[in-house]
Amino acid sequence: MNAKPRAIPLLFALALAGCSSVPQHPAPPLPDSWFGASGTRAADAAALADWWRQFDDPQLSALVTRAMQQNHDVRLAMARVDTARAQLRQSRAGLLPSFDLPGSASRQWIENDQEAESGSPLADFIPDDDVISFDSWELALQATWELDLFGATRARRDSAARQVRSAQAQAVAARLAVASNTAQGYVQLRALQGQRALLAEGIEVARELERIAGLLFHAGEVTRLDVEATSAERAALQADLDELEIHLAEAQLALDTLLAEPPGSTAGRLAAAAPVPLAQRPVPPGQPIDLLRRRPDLIAEAARLDATELQALAARRDLFPTLAVQAAVGRSGLALGDAISSASNFARVGATFGLPLLDYPRRFAAIELADAEGEGAYVAFEQALAQALEEVERSLARIDGQQRRHASLERTRAHRERAYRLAKRSYELGEANLSEVLDAQRGALEARQRALQGRAELATAQVALFVALGGGWQAQPGQVGAVE
Repeated sequence: MNAKPRAIPLLFALALAGCSSVPQHPAPPLPDSWFGASGTRAADAAALADWWRQFDDPQLSALVTRAMQQNHDVRLAMARVDTARAQLRQSRAGLLPSFDLPGSASRQWIENDQEAESGSPLADFIPDDDVISFDSWELALQATWELDLFGATRARRDSAARQVRSAQAQAVAARLAVASNTAQGYVQLRALQGQRALLAEGIEVARELERIAGLLFHAGEVTRLDVEATSAERAALQADLDELEIHLAEAQLALDTLLAEPPGSTAGRLAAAAPVPLAQRPVPPGQPIDLLRRRPDLIAEAARLDATELQALAARRDLFPTLAVQAAVGRSGLALGDAISSASNFARVGATFGLPLLDYPRRFAAIELADAEGEGAYVAFEQALAQALEEVERSLARIDGQQRRHASLERTRAHRERAYRLAKRSYELGEANLSEVLDAQRGALEARQRALQGRAELATAQVALFVALGGGWQAQPGQVGAVE
């Protein structure tokens, strides 16, 4: 007869135990090696940590360092880290007793419409006034401690710790993005300065050819068509230079914004032209699994996934009973008019037990919400991992292609410049006409511009590969570790 009543608590306990675990997610698949890499040597950690120094350009290193210290995105990311740390301290406080010093005092006025009977033992204590005042007060030191019997508060504390880890990784990712944008902006700026120098040189050559064509025209050795051709060539180059000045100003202003400096700061600091920097040493990409140890965005997503799983665990632990204990010591007193007055010390202890029987619909809904957030965090981690793998593969393919292209453009430039020198020599000897010299000069200028552009694109591809591999991940040692 007693089997059924005993089975109800047992089934209830088994149901709670079944709710104490969270859904598990499988490890995302990773390829064993890179598709576009010829080698699998481990990446140089020291070279990746400060990858911008591999370009051997002091001005680039100074700009990146300044940008990572002053950029607004980095400062916002660090503010989010401080917020996450404050939330962690708040969650830790839930595991400790809380102390407060409550006090109270009150006065009541009671209408005295009855007289005490003669001979009553209370007659001497009841005032004869029509209105009697009753005062009471209490001051105590009180402690309250909710025992974390089933680990819900501990799970929330651990979740907050993972959120701090995620915020730290996002701050490193923000610094890495700023370093990447600064390096790419610097490369673009140097390329534009190089293009401006080439165009200015081309304009001077075109102006000289225009002057020579005018002299030859008056001497009757060339036609008016040759003169107009040289004038048109110079005007076209001047138009290209005017357009390039616009792009150069925009690149300078973009760097000013990255560095959080007033407009015009970069224009004054980098007024002198310099060649486009290139990293001379190739960076071995290592293995795909290395991304989980270095990419701050992956570390942040993994930490966020851990945090959501711990929140789901805490939501399940909220189904279990709660127990809180209280203790207080203090002093209290009372007074009845002028007749009675007393004060005394006191101490009290107590306990509160709670079982959320009627609140289960809301708590189960909280579990479903936490599970949905955990599933979303897992999908976000898978997406971030897929994007990271794609970025590395794209960067490897781009590096390989840009290196070959840069070498071919350099050979083309050498051939075009040699052809231009031969055309000028032949023109001086009377073996070539002016149009042939103009064509050769135009070809040499275009070849030099394309070679410079190819060098800039190779440098940009190198920056992209450094960033895709997680470069800069040790910029603040000890803050962020590998994905577990």
